[in-house]
Amino acid sequence: MATVLGARGWDCGDVIITDADKSAGVTVSSDEAHTGAYSLGMARSSTGSSYSYANFAVSGTPTNPSVSIWIYLKTGYGTTATATSGTCLRFLLSTGEYVELRWNGVTHTFDAYVDNGLVDSGSVEVSMNTWFHTQFYLTVADPAGTIDVKIDGHTSITYVGDTDPTGGATVSVFRLHGGVGGTSNKDHYDDLVWGTGGYLGDLRCVEIRPNADTAQDDWTPSAGDNYSTIDETPPSDADYNETNTDAQADELAMGDFDGVTYDPRATVAWVRAKMLAATGDSINVGVDSNGTDSVTERALSTDEEYYFHTNDDNPDDSAAWEDADIDALLLRYESVIA
Repeated sequence: MATVLGARGWDCGDVIITDADKSAGVTVSSDEAHTGAYSLGMARSSTGSSYSYANFAVSGTPTNPSVSIWIYLKTGYGTTATATSGTCLRFLLSTGEYVELRWNGVTHTFDAYVDNGLVDSGSVEVSMNTWFHTQFYLTVADPAGTIDVKIDGHTSITYVGDTDPTGGATVSVFRLHGGVGGTSNKDHYDDLVWGTGGYLGDLRCVEIRPNADTAQDDWTPSAGDNYSTIDETPPSDADYNETNTDAQADELAMGDFDGVTYDPRATVAWVRAKMLAATGDSINVGVDSNGTDSVTERALSTDEEYYFHTNDDNPDDSAAWEDADIDALLLRYESVIA
């Protein structure tokens, strides 16, 4: 089974681009949403000389990255797509090239490109002004690399050939690359999941917010309870939890997971945090699953940033997640004061 490395759903009402990611011309949008009330809106350039984009860091620099994403493309495109003006789903290679799916405004397909050269045309046509699902799986190799694409579950591309033009490449970034057609035409993206090792399937990002304190609440809330300072939609920096002591942890109970509609596949815990002075502090962010802590240490910035931790399996038993596991899960974050 493919492994999940990260996900974005935007239903918190914010863009949630992390310190490791970059973006331009993107906003959170309630105009169209696939799961929940929000999606990532990406404005198009009116000239093609500039473009919107959002980068997402792919951990582990794999040679077999995979993406699952829901897309809503608005009408108003030109009939051509180039490397600097087309809507693309792009894996950036460590050697400077890229492998991407590029929207074809004539055929209404995603076509496969290796470093700006067309290598295969998609066979599945999709409509605009409606949501459709795309899976994009790449293996980086020469001469027998692969590009595999499914649109709404239907096979659209099965390419075998050179996907490693320079040699020795890995992937560290997935990019959503905006198109042209005028800034009033905004495209939308939702339920983005990236990973490795094969098709990820049709995945949805369901957000669960903290809803109660527990016995482990070391941080000091600006007012009220610890959970109530961080449960707003969209997020607000007006209230917060704080500490100036090392190894202080909060563990917050979470809302109920809808195990009737969804089967859990992975969890992504996240917090928004900063340090007040440039003193080299960090934060451990993750989960407590039935008494088993699973966290990642993240170096803090002096400005508010988002910090994430992904669990592909339940850390308590190393097995697949179940509904009851998610219902009992606690959000955990801990100070690491230098």
